[in-house]
Amino acid sequence: MGVLAAACCIGLLLVSGLISGKNIEKNAKLSAEYFENNSLFEEPVKNQPAVKRDNYADCISFCIAYQFGNRDAIEGTDRRSLFTRVLEARYTQAEGENVNDGFSRAVNEGAKGNVTYSRYWHGGAAVIRLLMLLFSVRGMRILFLVSGILLNLLWIGYLIWKKEYAMGISYTCGIFFGKLFFAYTCLEYAFVCLMIPVFSFLVYRSAECNAGKRNSKGTVSEGNSGRNGLSGWNGLRVLPTGAFFLVFGILTCFFDFLTAETLTFTVPMFVLLFCLTKNKKKYTILKEGETAESLEKARIRSLWKTFLTDGFLWLLGYAGMFCFKWILSFLFLGGEEGKTALFYIAERTVGEVHVSANLASPTVSFPVRIAELLLRNLSCLAGIPDHPNRTAQVLILCGIAVVIGLLWFFLRKPADNKKGKKAFTSFPVLMTLVFVPFLRFWVLSNHSYMHYFFTYRALMTGVMVLVYCFMKTTILDSFTD
Repeated sequence: MGVLAAACCIGLLLVSGLISGKNIEKNAKLSAEYFENNSLFEEPVKNQPAVKRDNYADCISFCIAYQFGNRDAIEGTDRRSLFTRVLEARYTQAEGENVNDGFSRAVNEGAKGNVTYSRYWHGGAAVIRLLMLLFSVRGMRILFLVSGILLNLLWIGYLIWKKEYAMGISYTCGIFFGKLFFAYTCLEYAFVCLMIPVFSFLVYRSAECNAGKRNSKGTVSEGNSGRNGLSGWNGLRVLPTGAFFLVFGILTCFFDFLTAETLTFTVPMFVLLFCLTKNKKKYTILKEGETAESLEKARIRSLWKTFLTDGFLWLLGYAGMFCFKWILSFLFLGGEEGKTALFYIAERTVGEVHVSANLASPTVSFPVRIAELLLRNLSCLAGIPDHPNRTAQVLILCGIAVVIGLLWFFLRKPADNKKGKKAFTSFPVLMTLVFVPFLRFWVLSNHSYMHYFFTYRALMTGVMVLVYCFMKTTILDSFTD
């Protein structure tokens, strides 16, 4: 499945490059005009960085898509090869020039692509070139917005139909705090956000297909029956979720422009863990020599195994697809492209960051960088405007945490150790999922510090998990069961 997914991705790039430039010229010019007349970092809502639209990245993607069809030789590169063109991913930008001006020169004056962007796959650019047959950037954004709304409504509606109210509420709260519908109006963010409901549905269906399966002896226990989605502790599954997560990682690398890429792992994994831990059975039939305690321990071990195995496969697909692109670039474009990729990897991880967007401003130390990026990302998640000072933002975030803590204290379930009442033993693995985006922030600290206005969306999985845990540990659980 992984090989097939990678082959389809490359095929999409090649197919998009076969489209004649004349067929997309009209919409390319309309798009260039839009980018010329709008700010590179557009603010649909004033003082709300969480909904900022990154026209800068979209403009680059449009220019790359347009240059896929440019066969003119550049600096000795034989551009007659379609494979070379899609590997190079060139766009137009002279020294000191804005990318929107470069794109305008490319479509109106025939300027060549003088800058390579080979470290990414740019699957989004392939889709853009295909859609430019029918739409300009405005039309594409409307299409993505409508598609995103429909996909999320269908997924939430499906959960309601299946009476999965806890999951439906948790998911809805997550996308609300992630401002997901604003993300669909920017193509840079839209691809990952479109994948979230689709991938979540696929994982849910996979777990649902596994529900009710029997082990090889035909006996039934809590671990291989009913609604928890496990097909026995022997690991047998009708539809292997690991294969899904491997493909999710590959597709994320191909389409994403390094935005909130962990969402294609964390949200489907939350759905999977939800399916594996829910239990509406009133009783459990135990095999000979089996106890409720041993069965519970086996269930928790299985949760951790699923989390770690499927997480590894997602990472394998994501990182492997990146490495595949860099190897192809090195082999077909030369060692310089490989060095450029390594340079930008270092910059996005440990590269210097400045106090402000002005590069002349002082740089900050690593501890200050981590503290600041956490404050910025959490503030965007909470919808805190840009204008309060840092102290006010910290106080608001602390106030939100205190209010949530007090609500939990007064609404928590009373202690009850009666037979049939089980502890919330899946809490540790769910909370581990919450810390995945924070690990991402730490690894890509430069990127998370500078681009907090969209990287914060990785945190919306934490909202889903916390809302779910809040409901399961309070009296609200009875209303969502």
